[in-house]
Amino acid sequence: MFWKVFMRNIRLLIEYEGTDYAGWQFQPSLPTVQGELASAVKELTGEDVEVRGASRTDAGVHASGQVACFNTTSLIPAFNIRQGLNSYLPKDIIVKDASDAPAEFDPRRDSRGKVYRYDILNRSYPSALRRNFVWHVFKPLDVGLMREGAAHIIGEKDFSSFRAADSDAIHSMREVTSVEIEEKGDGFIEVEVRGTAFLRHMVRIMVGTLVAVGKGKVLPDKVAAIIEAKERAAAGMTAPPQGLFLIKVEY
Repeated sequence: MFWKVFMRNIRLLIEYEGTDYAGWQFQPSLPTVQGELASAVKELTGEDVEVRGASRTDAGVHASGQVACFNTTSLIPAFNIRQGLNSYLPKDIIVKDASDAPAEFDPRRDSRGKVYRYDILNRSYPSALRRNFVWHVFKPLDVGLMREGAAHIIGEKDFSSFRAADSDAIHSMREVTSVEIEEKGDGFIEVEVRGTAFLRHMVRIMVGTLVAVGKGKVLPDKVAAIIEAKERAAAGMTAPPQGLFLIKVEY
C-alpha cells in the first residue's frame, strides 16, 4: 500500500534582536536569522527546509513582527512546533506564533504592506541599556521640521534616491502610505513608516534624510527635490541599522 505524503505549510510570527546576525537571509559561514530558524526546524522535525521570510532585514536590524513559513511533512501540532522551535532557537530569536497556512501562502509575495519603526535618541548622552536599539543623535532635532519633510515622502513615487546602491529590485516605484514622527520623552523619537513595499535601505535613508532636515541642514521642501532627483547622492546618509524594527507585515 502506498501512502500519500501530506505537505503542510507552517506560518510563523517571529521576533528577534538583529545585533549578532548578518541579517535575515542565509549566508554561508555567517550567523543569520533564516539560518538559525532552519537549523531549529531540522532539530525539531529532522527535515532540511527553507524558511521563507516576508522581509530580508539587514545586519543589525530587529523585528517584532516578521512573518515566515516553511513546508514540512511533520505531524507535530502547530502549538508544539512553536514550543519546540523556541527550545532550539537562541535567546535572541523567538517564535511568537505558529499556525497551519494554505499551501499557496507565501509571506513575501502575499504581503500587502509593511510597517517599520525607527528609534532615535536625541539628547546629549547615549543610553547604556538601549544602545543596540537606537541611533544616538547628539545635535538637537526640530521634530516639526522633520514632519514637514516627511509629508513629501507620502505617495507612490520613484524612490531611486532612497535606494541602496546594491539593491537588486527591478524598479524603484514604491508607495509610502504614512510617516508618523512622535516624541516619546527623555529624548526618544519614533519614526513609523508604513507602505506597500520597500527598497533595500529605503527606510534608513529616509530617516537619515529627515534627521538632516531636523538638524537644519536640509530644508523640508527640499525633500521633494531629493525624490525628484532619482539619485542616491541627493539624499541624506543611511541611518545605522540598530534603530530599525520591522513591526508588522500586513496581508
